[in-house]
Amino acid sequence: MTAYVWTIDDAGWGDSVLVAALRRTTEYFGARGLRSTVYAVPKPWGEAMTAEWKEALNAALGAGHDLQMLGLTHSDGYEFGPPAWPATALLPTLQAEFDERSDELMQRYTVERLRLRLEEGREIFAQDYGVEPAVFRAPCGAISKPMFGAMREAGFGYHSGMFISASGYAHFLEEGAEIARGWAGNFPRRPFRWYGDVVEVPILNEYTWHGSGQHSDKIVDMARLDLDRNSEESPVVVLAMHTHGNADDYEHTFRIIDAVAEHVGRKPGARFATLGELAASGALAEAATVEGPDILAV
Repeated sequence: MTAYVWTIDDAGWGDSVLVAALRRTTEYFGARGLRSTVYAVPKPWGEAMTAEWKEALNAALGAGHDLQMLGLTHSDGYEFGPPAWPATALLPTLQAEFDERSDELMQRYTVERLRLRLEEGREIFAQDYGVEPAVFRAPCGAISKPMFGAMREAGFGYHSGMFISASGYAHFLEEGAEIARGWAGNFPRRPFRWYGDVVEVPILNEYTWHGSGQHSDKIVDMARLDLDRNSEESPVVVLAMHTHGNADDYEHTFRIIDAVAEHVGRKPGARFATLGELAASGALAEAATVEGPDILAV
């Protein structure tokens, strides 16, 4: 049986347009009988989350959606580690800025300093939402070995940030161009045990990034192919979204949700779930039957 998970990044981070994006997307999921895992930034840009965002997140929780933690402040793309692909492909300035600030930024990556950030985020979640998050996602996929040690000490057993494919971002296709089918990375394409005995739950792809609605037919085809291929290798398939990407084109976003739901619905034994539900049931730990490679330089 394969569990499929929708995740939405960057909640709490941004203006009223993005609050509306979270509300509209979670309500659409609800209308289709689906739930999502919402990744929220506890202290966006180092400031307290707005009342508008808190209300939207509590409404999502009340509707049965899952709330997990995305960084602490997301003030830059290096909060928990050096810049990583595919963020470096989407934002080419990330690496250059990191290189200029490397002496300053590298001092962040100690177990103690990162643990304090994680614990601060957990305290905010407990106070504002009554939630004890089990799954963490580092902003922009920027991770480090000390981050995993800090996660283990702070009580997080699961991370979900490694992309199996980023073909959903390479959607500026010329007419007639082939959809990319290659998988990326030299790590397992299923949940695996990694640094600090933390379970990594890889992300399959993202299909609602900015501009993707201009190639909606091709992106829908890509999603179906990806789902078929990844479900052959993993009992857990994670799909990513961002609030700002969804707001870019609601028609395409909702079309993707419906196309994925229809495609998954044809698969015997398939079901939709949240990461929090799978963590609590032990399904994520049980799915991690392989070990991850030592591929992080920091």
